[in-house]
Order: sequence, then structure tokens, then C-alpha cells
Amino acid sequence: MNFKEIAKRSETGPLTEAKDFLMKSVAANAMRLSKEYDITWDGKTLINLDDDMADRCFQAGRELFINTGVYSMNSSRVVKFSTSEVDDALRFTRSQVAMGQGKDQVCIHHRQVEDARKPFIFCGPFNANVHEDMFVKLNEAFSQEKIVDCLFFPGYLNEVDGQLIRPTSALASRAAILYGQWAREAVRRGGRPGMAIAGHAVMAPGEIACTNEATGLRSTDPRAMVLISELQVDDVTLTRTAYYLAYGCPIYMAFTPLIGGYGGGVPGSSVVAVASFIASIMLGGEIVHMGPQHMKYKQQTNLHSLFLASLANQAVARNSNIIATTSHTTSGRPGSAQYAYEFSALALTAVTSGSNVSGPRPAEPLGNNNVSPLMGKLFAEVAHAAAGMSRDKATPIVEALYAKYKDNLDLETAPKGQPFEELYDLETLTPTLEHQALYDQVKEELVNLGIPLL
Repeated sequence: MNFKEIAKRSETGPLTEAKDFLMKSVAANAMRLSKEYDITWDGKTLINLDDDMADRCFQAGRELFINTGVYSMNSSRVVKFSTSEVDDALRFTRSQVAMGQGKDQVCIHHRQVEDARKPFIFCGPFNANVHEDMFVKLNEAFSQEKIVDCLFFPGYLNEVDGQLIRPTSALASRAAILYGQWAREAVRRGGRPGMAIAGHAVMAPGEIACTNEATGLRSTDPRAMVLISELQVDDVTLTRTAYYLAYGCPIYMAFTPLIGGYGGGVPGSSVVAVASFIASIMLGGEIVHMGPQHMKYKQQTNLHSLFLASLANQAVARNSNIIATTSHTTSGRPGSAQYAYEFSALALTAVTSGSNVSGPRPAEPLGNNNVSPLMGKLFAEVAHAAAGMSRDKATPIVEALYAKYKDNLDLETAPKGQPFEELYDLETLTPTLEHQALYDQVKEELVNLGIPLL
């Protein structure tokens, strides 16, 4: 659908209170449809093996979206779509998108359940707070890992020149300019000058500031928009989307279904997740990112999130051409074995269910630079190893991994890990001996569990 129609309907659609949209449209319909389509979960299964339920989940999510539409938060209007408009959008959804430039250009594809093709790897700081002194070094260390396809969200600069940044200030625009310049410098230093950089400047004015074909983010770099849970969009996202559609960037649309929120438990939240996938492409998304979040655990590797990630991804993979990717946020932090156990469990679940992957990062980073390029490499290796693996084979491995961390999901007591500058030699940009030893140890454990890592 042409975006001008979206913009128009966000100003002219039915006037509705937010609480009525969320309770009477989303919550009530999600509950009804999950029962009507017999979407169930036994509370212990980690990967869905029921293809028919995945198909029913897609139909339920499609019906939910047609019933609810998207809520424009600033205008208090509901953006509604007809059945034919939704079906046309699904019919013409692109199944592959190119990004990056020159020899570093790459292509992301729609994946099927148990697809033998390797998943696309979005990997980087993933919006962690990154100190200005570490920004280029940290992103260079990610970009030099050849297994990474796209540098993912180079990080938030929350201060520049030692000054804390006020979001709408001139300093915020300066930070956005540096964000683009330094990300480009990082991939150049990593030997991949045309490498795609997935950017997320958050505030609309920052989009212009960090966009520059010569020195900043380019038209070939995917730019991220975020829907607000559940099925809501604000003026900032619509404004940013309008800008990037006109500029010609690949549109990376993200959403976070909240298990325990307006979708209720896993069945209803899975239906909402499918509806959100469809909402994302209706608003212009070409790559759609799902973050299977749990309200209690505030991360994405708990048993509820694992099953939702499998069911919703399978529903989309089997019934559409949507290019899906799944984010990976953990309780454990870089520098701990638990961090790797968690992202490996979700990567196996998502990849065998038809998704690409985005991540990883701790759900609650402690301070600046709380990410590890070496653990990003392991994350990508696990995701590649899962390509072509059956869900039957992946299930016992995921169960074994989940058993290793299930009693330590609380963010307060989960391993604190270490920041980048303690895990890497900052002169050579190579892991410390201790960090390399952790990688080697965990990789051996994963191989012993049955993951075919090289």
C-alpha cells in the first residue's frame, strides 16, 4: 500500500481511546481467536512441531489484524485495512532484499521452516550504550567478523565530549552525525567499506543528521522503525518511515509482542505476533524483526518466549513471503557462559522455525560497551549450524541448553559479565586469553550437545 494512504488514515481513521483499542480490540479479539483457532501450549514444549497449528495461528493473526488495524497514538485514530488490501500486501511482499554496496553487498531472504539456507546475520552492539572512546573500536571488532552480514545498531551515544545528551538538543544532532561517520569509519577499518549498517537514530531529526552518502549512513543501509506494543505506532515512527521510504532505504520494522500483556499468555500473544508481522509490512516494512519478550522476565530466552518464537515464525514462514528475523536478548551477559547458552537456545529455535537472526545482547546491559564481538561470532556460528536442522533434532538440544540457565533468569542475579574493554586487547582488537578460553569451552560444550559447529 502507498504510504500516503497510511499517513492519511492516521489522521482520518475512527477516533478511539487507547485503552479501548488495547482492551476491546486487541485483548478481546486475541483471546477469542486463540480459542476459536485452537492455539494451545502445554507450558513445557519449547519448539512447536505442529504444522497445522502454525497455519491456524497465521489465519488467526490475519483475522486479528483485519479486525483491529493499527492504532496511531498521537492522533488517537485507528488505521484500518480491508481484507483485499491485506491479502494484496501479503501477495506482493518481497522475498529478498539487497543491502550494502560493491563487493560487500549482501541479500537477505525469506526462509522456510527447516530451510537449508544459512540465515542472515544482523550482529553488532544492538543499541547498547557505547562510550564515544570505544565506538569505532567496538564496531570495527564486529565488522571484522566475516560471518556477520550486517553491522547491527552500532550503539547509543549518550554523551559526546563528556557532555550528557538531551534528546532533542543540538548536541543530539551532533551525536547522530558522529554515529553515522564513526560507523562508516568502523567498517572501513574492518576491511568492509560497503558493509551494510542497520541504523536506528530513534528521534526523527537524527535521521537527517546521520544520513550522508559520502560520510554517514547510506540509501543501501537498512533503517529500523519500531512498532509499540501492541499494534500501535507513533508520529516519530511514521515520520521516520516516510523519510526513509522517500530516501530509498531498506525498511527494517521491529515489534515486541509482550507475553503476559494484552495478548495474554503464549497462545494469544502468538496470534498478536502474527498480526504484528502483517502490520509491519502494511506500514512499509521489508525486513520484520520480532522480539519475543516476556513481561515478567524482561528478556527473550525463557520457555514462553522460545515457544512463541517458534510458533509465530513458523506461521509466517509457512504462509507468507515475509522476511523474518528474531532478536536475542538474554539474562546472562557477555563474559559468562550463560550468555552463550541462552542465545544458542533461541537461535536454534528461531532458525529451524524459518527466521533469520538479530543480536545478541543482554536484556539489561550494565554500563557502557556491555557486548562482545567474539560472542557475536559464536552466535552467528550457531545460527549457521542450525540451517537445515530439523525441529525434532533441535528440540533436545534446546531443552539441554534451557536446563543450564532456567534457574538463573532473574536479571538481578544473572551473571554480570564484563564490558568490551575487559574482554579485548584494544590495540590488536583480539579477544583476551580468558575470553578466548570461554569461547573455546562453550563451543566444545555446544558441539557435544549435537550442534554441528566447524
